[in-house]
Amino acid sequence: MKKSVADQTSRSMLKMTLAAISFGIMAAFVKAACETIPSSEVVFFRSLLGSAAIGIMIWKEGVSWRGKNRRVLVLRGMFGFAALSLHFYAISELHLGTAVMLNYTAPIFVVILARILLRERTLWIVKAAILFSFLGLYLLAAPQFEAKPIPILLGILSGIFAAVAYVLIRFNDEDESPYTIIFYFTAISTIGSVPLLALGFHWPNLSEWILLAGVTAGAFFGQVWLTRSIQNAPVASVLPFAYLTPVFAAVAGVLFWKEYLDFQAMLGGGIIILSGVTIYLFRKRTVFIPIEE
Repeated sequence: MKKSVADQTSRSMLKMTLAAISFGIMAAFVKAACETIPSSEVVFFRSLLGSAAIGIMIWKEGVSWRGKNRRVLVLRGMFGFAALSLHFYAISELHLGTAVMLNYTAPIFVVILARILLRERTLWIVKAAILFSFLGLYLLAAPQFEAKPIPILLGILSGIFAAVAYVLIRFNDEDESPYTIIFYFTAISTIGSVPLLALGFHWPNLSEWILLAGVTAGAFFGQVWLTRSIQNAPVASVLPFAYLTPVFAAVAGVLFWKEYLDFQAMLGGGIIILSGVTIYLFRKRTVFIPIEE
């Protein structure tokens, strides 16, 4: 029996690793697409195509389209859309590894918001990890901050909005289907990004459609692998593997855009990863789950 549980956990770790790779691939496709397409347009097509893909999953699994607490789902979708828009903009302007890592500060802000809004008690080691993570954030952002302060700040804000989106779901039913949550997110992101298309719309050519399809496929398979991973294993055992996403993104940035991070930035990223993993392992309540990208 113990061997079976161990095997199941190992398979879930593998699925989370596949999810991290998928999200890293998605980020690379986003950066490539944003070289010729506005980031707001990438958000629109990613959300539109994502809604169709998740809609098929909802139909296949027979789960609810409407959900149980629509007010919370709508609010969560709105903050998720804001986080996604800022995240994609940061990717278009910053080194890929830096932009993705800024978004992955969300677990840090989840703990802070949960303490303020939900009155959750926090262990001393989690508090220490939060303080340590801000040192890491400074080291990561400082090398590019002088040249690009706005993208850096908006990248951090994407992590804050992602944290708000997660905390909001704590006011919802625990058995809400993740597919329903994701559908609200993608549908609201599709609608919300339409007005932004007025800022500049470029009809994609064939190669750009391929890039947009890569963005959607990376996000979709990342969501599916992540959902399956956390269904059959302790969350704290598998979610630290989600931090492989910024690692894969940083490697992609080096390989395809020659975006070499200096020692200070890599040290800052390492501190954020270590802090995030510590939060995953020692936080008493359910930890941040990056259920959508």
